[in-house]
Amino acid sequence: MINTIRIFRFIRVLRILRLFKLVIPRTIYLLDKQINRQLTFRYDIAKGYVQGEEDTNCLIGQIAGHERVYQEIHRILEMNKQEAMKELGRNLMRYTVIVTGVKTKQAVQTVLNTASETLKFMISGGIVDKTEGAELHKVILKIHTYLATLPSTIAPPTAQELLRNVIWLQNDKKQVEYIQRKAKILYYDYGDMICEEGELPQGIHLIVSGMIKVNDTFKEIRARLPVTSYTDYLVAGAIIGELNCLTKQEMEYGVTCETAVQTCFISIDDLLEAFDKFLEPPSLEYKIWLKLALDIALRTFKENLPNQDWNYKMCVQLSNIYLLDVPNHTKCDIFDGSMDEVILVHGTVLDCQLGQRYYAPFLLPKTCHQVRMFPSN
Repeated sequence: MINTIRIFRFIRVLRILRLFKLVIPRTIYLLDKQINRQLTFRYDIAKGYVQGEEDTNCLIGQIAGHERVYQEIHRILEMNKQEAMKELGRNLMRYTVIVTGVKTKQAVQTVLNTASETLKFMISGGIVDKTEGAELHKVILKIHTYLATLPSTIAPPTAQELLRNVIWLQNDKKQVEYIQRKAKILYYDYGDMICEEGELPQGIHLIVSGMIKVNDTFKEIRARLPVTSYTDYLVAGAIIGELNCLTKQEMEYGVTCETAVQTCFISIDDLLEAFDKFLEPPSLEYKIWLKLALDIALRTFKENLPNQDWNYKMCVQLSNIYLLDVPNHTKCDIFDGSMDEVILVHGTVLDCQLGQRYYAPFLLPKTCHQVRMFPSN
């Protein structure tokens, strides 16, 4: 009888274990939340460090008093940036849900900062009334506050979602559907070569997941860059091969997988077929050139005019940008009074008056009024 009572008491104690069904999931949730918070903090620090290295690199050319000093500091900054990007990729990029969440928040933060700067400019210029401007500023601050409540993790986009959001396909349903039909999903393992330096372009790769390493040996002349090689690490959303497919020139860089990589591949034959199919202005080919030109223009402005605030100015100026092709054996007039800045984004041109050669990317001087294409070897 006593043993029976003891058994029933033991069974009653076991009933307490049912509480763990409620406690354990809650504990796991809290631990995941704390881990995500720490990883997000580490990612923010790493990205801030990389951005600081890039900004310092743009400024150092303006304040370095000696070329050798500039070259040495540039080498150190570039090496530190590459190491930071490498560690960022190795330690954090495998947490794709966290990285996607942080990158989304940073993108929203950039938009809000630009909106705030634009509002200040419009208030100071009398375009927006001060009272109305104050109300708009409250709305921006409210969104800032809401941004802090967003989840730290966001599911990474699929290949289809990434493809639909490629800048030169946005808002064109026919082009998106055509490219989706032609695109293929390719998988690579760690250490695989996606493309080799010197080979003809096979097509465009859109990185869906994983991290790749890009090695560039700078065969072309690059202004004031003392290094002979360059390494960068790219992750989901990056596109490789656009320029080479446009120019049909050999790849000037090699791409190696640092992790398992998934890409969305569009062959050069399918891309050229799309160029012939979508000729209505702005043509697909023009939109890809424009996207590349915008990227080059932004970097060139920051490197040559680092002291100016480009957050708002770039939004205004680059919205009015257009491309001009310089055909062979043809002279082209620039700075005719309708242009603020002219950037050479690809190739080599010759100043018809001074005989000076300029190599892309380059911010052409305002004393240059006429150029012609200079064939590069």
